[in-house]
Amino acid sequence: MRRRQVLIGVGAAVAVGGLAGSLRDESETTNLEGDAPTLAAAGSPETICAAEPEVDPGIYAIDEPAFGTDWKGHAVGDRYANDGRMGENWTVIGIERDGDARAYPVPVLWYHEIVNDEFGGPVLITYCQICRSGLVARRQVDGSPTRFEVSGQLWEPPREYTSASVARDRVRGVAERGGESVRIFNSGNLVLLDRTTGSFWSQLLARAICGPASGDRLSIVPTTIATWGEWRTEHPGGEVLLPPPHSGTVE
Repeated sequence: MRRRQVLIGVGAAVAVGGLAGSLRDESETTNLEGDAPTLAAAGSPETICAAEPEVDPGIYAIDEPAFGTDWKGHAVGDRYANDGRMGENWTVIGIERDGDARAYPVPVLWYHEIVNDEFGGPVLITYCQICRSGLVARRQVDGSPTRFEVSGQLWEPPREYTSASVARDRVRGVAERGGESVRIFNSGNLVLLDRTTGSFWSQLLARAICGPASGDRLSIVPTTIATWGEWRTEHPGGEVLLPPPHSGTVE
């Protein structure tokens, strides 16, 4: 299903319990049980693996992220903030590594959906605006770093797989404002494309569903969902992602 054919996410809502908190870390990229092509065909559209592994021509992953302690002093377009400033109630997805901290504002992820970053190793930050799902993982396939792009495809996993992914804290429902976990909608979901193998990956499942990497899953990185105000108070010396053009994209 091409992204531009979808006007609004439609599907079963999967409840996510709890508020701001941390995700578990998983040490390796491993195979899930079951056959990936069979899983792909069990979702919608069932023909997802017949699609060409192409990059979306209108949604550009952030490939060269830049950071600051705030957006003050940086020219920011109206697309991201009307007054050029971050709102205290904006939701951020935060990562901590060896005493350092980085925040990724959801209003930026809303437009770009993927950030390829280096922070304690290669890391991948993703957000699907249709499903309201956020996921952070190690940016590695078969043990080697890779980069991900937005494929332009949408794929709805079988509901039981999404429920299991939520139950295992592999993916979290993320609101644009308020810093709260929200319900994930099991609907047309972001499909990522990795540059190394050309495989399709389900964002909700953190798992490759088509291509040479089929069946592999990404290792989840511990993250925190909070408001910008909360995060900045807890991490006054931390960094926050700057939107393009300060950060470079794959365009």
